Amino acid sequence: MGNLLQDLRDRGVHTGYQRYVLMLEPILVAMGKKGMPVAPARHAEVLSELQSRQGECEKAMQALIPPEVKTCKPPKGYKREPKDTAGMVKRYFPTVNGDETLQEERWCRLNEWKPSHDGLIRYMKYRNHKVPLSFKENKPTTVEPELVRLANQTKDLLYDAVLEYRNISTVLNNHMANWVPTKAGRVHPTFYYDTGTGQLATRRPNVQNAPKHGEDTKKEIADMFRSMVIAKEGHTLVSFDYKSFHAQTLAFEARDKDYLRLAKLDIHSYLTAHLVRHPDRDRMLGWADADLSKVLSQVKKEHRFIRDYKAKRAILGYGFGMGYRKLYNMYREAFESQGDAKRTVDMLNALFPRANKWRDDVRALAHEQGYLISRFGCIRYFWEVFRWGGGQWQQGGDDSEAAIAFLPANDAFCHIKEAMLRLDPVCGQYLINQIHDDLMYEIPDPELDNLIPAIASEMEKASPVLVNEICPDGLSVEVGVALGKRWDKMEDVQWKSH
Repeated sequence: MGNLLQDLRDRGVHTGYQRYVLMLEPILVAMGKKGMPVAPARHAEVLSELQSRQGECEKAMQALIPPEVKTCKPPKGYKREPKDTAGMVKRYFPTVNGDETLQEERWCRLNEWKPSHDGLIRYMKYRNHKVPLSFKENKPTTVEPELVRLANQTKDLLYDAVLEYRNISTVLNNHMANWVPTKAGRVHPTFYYDTGTGQLATRRPNVQNAPKHGEDTKKEIADMFRSMVIAKEGHTLVSFDYKSFHAQTLAFEARDKDYLRLAKLDIHSYLTAHLVRHPDRDRMLGWADADLSKVLSQVKKEHRFIRDYKAKRAILGYGFGMGYRKLYNMYREAFESQGDAKRTVDMLNALFPRANKWRDDVRALAHEQGYLISRFGCIRYFWEVFRWGGGQWQQGGDDSEAAIAFLPANDAFCHIKEAMLRLDPVCGQYLINQIHDDLMYEIPDPELDNLIPAIASEMEKASPVLVNEICPDGLSVEVGVALGKRWDKMEDVQWKSH
């Protein structure tokens, strides 16, 4: 251990290891021992309902599949006519006769159609639907976003049925099976470090990756799953969530005062105002916060789809260094074309020149050094930020996005770890999960009134590490609070006296 710590000191990263690994480990172990509350009876009910719905989806899919799309058993049919042909069909199969290939009619049984990659490609070709291609490999793909696009474009009910079936199957296979509670009504994950950004991860079960609130059927399934997580008697689940966390840490690293101000107000509606060519878009930054917030709220109300789909995803991708081609291919439902995605990224660069320059500068630094060290003393190595081609270094290396994402992401994850360390002596016994930008507690009801403001105000304290000219007193990020007896019934609450 002595040699390891000395090596870390020599590289300038001993602080990150000591504080965010060694000192944090007892908190992570304690969280795992406490576990998440899962009601055994409700788990059994949800399991039964999901299995029933999965069966209904299977029937619905089979009813929508024409016989021509189903495969045969045996694959080449029976060479001789079977004695009993009940339930069989006749199909033509290619047979070789010398130099000639003939079509020979044979009996066969039809297999049940499966919503596999090959099964879906067969169906798309049969219906003359354009087969989607993967962004990087340019090969046929049946990933969820592409099926959503096909469902919207073709109005073919099979794609909706497949999406629902996949969603239910994922919850059954990846979540329900791993969230089986003990007799005491808990699941006990193991927390560990698994990402280059310093983000925590969990396994057996992955309590940080429970089904999320989505839309329509996906939201319904997510709510059904989360309904199993019920606070123990006399306690309440309370979630403390940092708002626009990564947008603010990006603004901090870029030293972009405008980006930071808008991230605190509503940067997604600000971008939307420019996308829809709001008449006051070029004057907004000169307004007081109260006036600006009022207009941004109206923009959000009037242009909900553009804000929530195009603007929100563009800003998310921007923070992770995403180029316009990848942005378009990931979110085609939000952008009309690659040109539309490019115009959106170009608009962000024009609106926030400091952030744009920082993205270029941090990539150049990561390329030159081969690593970046955060303010919290964490290091990440990069092997190909720029790619060599045509006799010079060019953008587009495999680590290009990671180089942009590392510092803002590490700032956020270490900031929340700092809050966990400070809060541990006060209420660590009630901390049961850490999910992205969120801390979840299971708090005794008599202590709610005292602990909610204590936890939230501690989390909002300015960071003594994240200090620069736009945050001379340290970056402070607002916290939203939601509570409820069940995870699917959490409601936002106002915790500040004003």
